[in-house]
Amino acid sequence: MKIHSRYIKLMFSLFGAIALSLLLYFLLSRTDQIRAIFSTLGGILAPFLIGGVIAYILKPICNSLEGRLCTFFRRHGKPRDKLAAGLSILLALLLAVAVVTILLVAVLPTLIDSIVSVALGIPARVREIASWLMQYVGEYETISNYITSFTESFSTSIPAWINNNLLPNLEVMIGGVSSGVVSVVSLLTNVVMGAIASIYILGNRKKFAAQSKKILYCVFGEKWSGRILDEFRYVDQVFGGFIDGRLIDSTIIGILCFIGMSILKMPYSILISVLIGVTNIIPFFGPWIGAIPSVLLILLVDPIQALVFAVFVLILQQFDGNILGPKILSNSTGLSGFWVLFSIVLFGGLYGFVGMIIGVPLFAVIYDIIRKLVSTGVAWRQAREAGTQTGESAPIPESTPAPEDPAAAAEPEGEKA
Repeated sequence: MKIHSRYIKLMFSLFGAIALSLLLYFLLSRTDQIRAIFSTLGGILAPFLIGGVIAYILKPICNSLEGRLCTFFRRHGKPRDKLAAGLSILLALLLAVAVVTILLVAVLPTLIDSIVSVALGIPARVREIASWLMQYVGEYETISNYITSFTESFSTSIPAWINNNLLPNLEVMIGGVSSGVVSVVSLLTNVVMGAIASIYILGNRKKFAAQSKKILYCVFGEKWSGRILDEFRYVDQVFGGFIDGRLIDSTIIGILCFIGMSILKMPYSILISVLIGVTNIIPFFGPWIGAIPSVLLILLVDPIQALVFAVFVLILQQFDGNILGPKILSNSTGLSGFWVLFSIVLFGGLYGFVGMIIGVPLFAVIYDIIRKLVSTGVAWRQAREAGTQTGESAPIPESTPAPEDPAAAAEPEGEKA
């Protein structure tokens, strides 16, 4: 009996659809077990994950140093590519260690002192603010009684909390501290092992790239592997440009904030500058997340300085958003303001602070993949309709964006390229 090949393809398609449906049901019904497996694997592979992150951050520095060293060696003698690669990795790691050491030695002690002084001075500052408010609302008995009762309860609640909660639970806290020390030691061990792993990753990055290309060509063929590699290059461009740009931009904003606060002689300049710089990494919400608690901290010392600082931060963020940020980032994601806000809310709710940082480039990649799939589908449908009208089988165009796709036509030439 001769069986038509179309029925064989249909049978395999139905079998694949049923198998994928069963697999999806299995995964959805056992999310807790799968999450536990990934959590265990993440704990085991933590040094390699940390090493991969370190290697990815240091990769542009290594590439730049390696190119300069290769050029130097070729001008002054024989080419020494291996020596240039090793020296570039060593110099990049030394630069990273120097930056971290400077931050720990110069910034961390002052930062700790600022936090301790803020914690110890809160009750006195609250009483000062209450007395300042009483000068203006003293004639209103209800408001003044509320301010007085709040100040007295706040001033007495801290000693009561120390006597009733802190001291009796000291043993429990000591046990928590010991477990915290163990966690810190484990984290430091993973960081050290990750730094060692990053050396191997950076040293073999070209070999790993070549092996990955061979696997792609073996599995998907030349046509699809080329498209997948193009998409990976776009992912690297978006993530690398966004993360490096945000780090540079936030560092500059933190330094400018410290310089401005030092000139204006405002309190807690180191603490607030670090807070402004770190939160500025988060797009859209970052400036507000850092500015609001900073204004409240200065408000505890001097309300007039808090007002001046609010104006200063507003000017600084306008400079960042309109001049510095576009110069550094140059719209590396290509997303509109709505999708930036959507990605921050979505991935921030899923993964917290890390999700708010990587949410924008990750959603930009997802958006680009969907856009290319839709454009390819539109082009295929147009080719099919043209072939139906002429009675011939029209070829499917190879170009990804459709000629009449308004979304692709509205995009800048840089993103198309």
